[in-house]
Amino acid sequence: MKILDEEIIEKLYSSSFVTDIETTPEYKKLLKEYNTLFDSIESEELKNKLAKLEEIKNKLYNENDRQIFKTGFSIATKIIIEALTLKL
Repeated sequence: MKILDEEIIEKLYSSSFVTDIETTPEYKKLLKEYNTLFDSIESEELKNKLAKLEEIKNKLYNENDRQIFKTGFSIATKIIIEALTLKL
């Protein structure tokens, strides 16, 4: 499926419209658990490797989230345009 003007959608995704979404209590709880476990690791070498792995994983998730947003936005826009141009 061809995505509508990707530059516009990318700007929308990067705007505060998406980035300022409030995190849920469940997310905050999981983040606290993650940080507690990470902080309990004593080996600096292991901590560094896990931190690098986490950084790469976050980049993967961010790219996936961006593509999902762009595709969903494009589909929604096409549906709206089709609905508005539909003659009953």
